Amino acid sequence: MMRRWLSIAAVLLLAVIAWRQWHPAAIPQEFFPISESAVMKPSPLTRFSGGQFPALAALEEDYTRLVESVVPSVVSITTQTRIRQKVPVVLDAFDLLFGSRHQRVVEQTQTGLGSGVIVSTEGHVLTNHHVIAGMEEIRVQMTDGRVEPAELIGSDQATDIAVLKIKGPVQALSFSDSDKIRVGQPVLAVGNPFGLQETVTQGIISAKGRAMRDSGVEFLQTDAAVNQGNSGGPLLNYRGEIIGINSAIYSANTGTWLGISFAIPSNVAQRSMQSILLTGRVQRRTLGVSTMALTPAIANQVGLRAVVGAYVTQVKPGSPAEKAGVQVGDVIVRINGEVLENPAALQRALSGKKAGTRLQVSVVREGREYAVAMDVAEFSE
Repeated sequence: MMRRWLSIAAVLLLAVIAWRQWHPAAIPQEFFPISESAVMKPSPLTRFSGGQFPALAALEEDYTRLVESVVPSVVSITTQTRIRQKVPVVLDAFDLLFGSRHQRVVEQTQTGLGSGVIVSTEGHVLTNHHVIAGMEEIRVQMTDGRVEPAELIGSDQATDIAVLKIKGPVQALSFSDSDKIRVGQPVLAVGNPFGLQETVTQGIISAKGRAMRDSGVEFLQTDAAVNQGNSGGPLLNYRGEIIGINSAIYSANTGTWLGISFAIPSNVAQRSMQSILLTGRVQRRTLGVSTMALTPAIANQVGLRAVVGAYVTQVKPGSPAEKAGVQVGDVIVRINGEVLENPAALQRALSGKKAGTRLQVSVVREGREYAVAMDVAEFSE
């Protein structure tokens, strides 16, 4: 009996010792003296006041002032045209069973939305060609609510630029040199998406030189939000200058913005506008060749070490290129000593030249480079 009680007492003693080992808080503090500084205390909540961040407050003020200064020069564009269609008319049972023998003309109204930017105090407005193409009536709404009819001065499908005219004087924005734009540069897009006027979005220049279609235009790519109705609105730098005209988005057939937008560079837009104002159309220059971008296989085939230049796919009869002896399969690699990276660079090299200007053109054929002289010609359809 005594042994049983001793065993029970020993088990209880071991249990007490184990409990105290794993729960030191239950042991009197004199056994484990802890300094007050070693005790972790919750830190008080930090409270901020507006005056603590003057740089952020100044940045906010600059943003709003910039937007307030540019928005009055951005306009909403509404378009309208009448479409006449022939529709079948059912007059009797024969028409119902075998198809209508009669038709009537039905008139429908087609409307469109877009944006534009005022580029002269006299009232010249830049927008996209696709905003106004085929439309009979064009109206411009200002930020103060005024709605005015706009006159179409001219437009160009290839560059997707159109020039309108409204009554002046009005507040205008100036152009910046798009050749000096750098990837990563912050930008603002202003426009009329889905009819929501004076919408401002922010982003950066994501890339340059995007050739989206066979027009010679190398687009700017941005992640600033652009949607239906933004077309024709300006892409601006942080000085409030036009660096591009918003033109298209990548939507994967959804019709909505997916983070990729494209703008016509301001230098292209400005040259097109000036040509339209002077002649009523965009004048283009040519050497009389059709070209395509090189692939590594083609570059290797013609004996080029680098994939640069414009590969000639067609030579127009009687053109400067034919007179200079250029053949299909040649690669134009330099003009006046400047290397051509791609066919779009060829278009850029010609765009600022007058018809009749003599150029020194370097052509590669079967691994050998030839220098020929060509006169710039005016492009005709």
